[in-house]
Amino acid sequence: MAKRRVQFIFPDQTVKKLDYLKKQMGASSRTEVLKTAIELLNWAMLHLARGEEIAAVKDDELSETIAIPSACPPTPLKEVSGQ
Repeated sequence: MAKRRVQFIFPDQTVKKLDYLKKQMGASSRTEVLKTAIELLNWAMLHLARGEEIAAVKDDELSETIAIPSACPPTPLKEVSGQ
């Protein structure tokens, strides 16, 4: 698979969050964190497109649901492989 270099400009607070997540995940790079985040967002969008909700559940109890209005497409998505 071909690779392409992409650069981002983030506010300092976002870079701090990125570095915090890198440390918490034990990731080897910021790129690894962003790849994981993209896969998670893609997964969420697939479920939202099917009319499903994304939720946190603990001991069979619903803790919280999350809405991502900008991520909910008007038409169903086809699965996109990140690999």
